[in-house]
Amino acid sequence: MTSPANRRARLSGSECMLWIGADPGGKENFGIATLSASGEVRSSCVSCADEAVAWISQEPSGVGVDAPLWWSSGLSSERRADQWIRQTYKIPGGTVQSANSLRGAALVQAVMFISRLREKFPDAPVTEAHPKAVAMALGGWDRVVATFPEVAHNNEHQRDAIFAAIAAREGFQGRWKRDLALDRRPSEQDPRRYWLAPINYFWPEERAS
Repeated sequence: MTSPANRRARLSGSECMLWIGADPGGKENFGIATLSASGEVRSSCVSCADEAVAWISQEPSGVGVDAPLWWSSGLSSERRADQWIRQTYKIPGGTVQSANSLRGAALVQAVMFISRLREKFPDAPVTEAHPKAVAMALGGWDRVVATFPEVAHNNEHQRDAIFAAIAAREGFQGRWKRDLALDRRPSEQDPRRYWLAPINYFWPEERAS
């Protein structure tokens, strides 16, 4: 598999860059979006990972997925990244949950989406994303839309998928420099080496004022 650095170098000069965002869920609640280098957005709601992968026809420059992409064998499957987000931005646990608290559709369909997508595009770079938490950290959805107008959408699942695509673009192009996947407890899987690797979790440095 091509290294992340080589992938970024190969893709960064292309005018055909395409960013993918996914908000995994159940029937008609799986948000999927594409974001082109020119800012053009396409989005839809499908019903499963297979439909989401079939919706993508071009090799992505990066993929953002709104679900925990590595897990913990510790108490409540708590991860250091989630704890850091809650404590740093005073975000309630109902928004940033441990994997044990999430529905199976989000977890299973997220993993299967990445697995099937990489069967189709083996070099696809992937980052975890959390659109709602990032929006809170940046001061709310109005501020997010002012900064990233592509996010504006009436459907929550499509909006989150679009913002996940933006997270992939910002992270893999080096503007969101913090990678929450690098700081973990011993009980957590290593997103650089486990069975779904490699996985990043890019996060903006800016905090709400």
